[in-house]
Amino acid sequence: MFFFSLIVCSIVALLYYDRIYTLLTAVITFVVLFYLHFVRRVDWIGKASFVFTILMLGFFPVNGILTGTGLESPIVNYNPDDFLGIRMGTIPIEDAVYGYTQFLLVLYFFKQFKSKSHESKK
Repeated sequence: MFFFSLIVCSIVALLYYDRIYTLLTAVITFVVLFYLHFVRRVDWIGKASFVFTILMLGFFPVNGILTGTGLESPIVNYNPDDFLGIRMGTIPIEDAVYGYTQFLLVLYFFKQFKSKSHESKK
């Protein structure tokens, strides 16, 4: 699944370079996954991905409301020229990918700061 994600991000970035939100989401996700797997060699990406799928249960209602579910007009508007236009309900697919990348980065930095905190106590 990891390599599939890298390939999809690469293809999406190459095909949709003219859509800024899609391009940035794909490139940043590719860079973060590549860095964590090949440079930092973390062993928790699979577990984090599973946890993120569970977190999506909260993401859908909250982001759904922000993007217009049940409202006359959405709170958050997207320029249709800047993203793919693929939506999960009212939520652009890029939002879920972006959220995944943020989640991975938060975990990474949490683990980094936690290990430095333990080292300084020794």
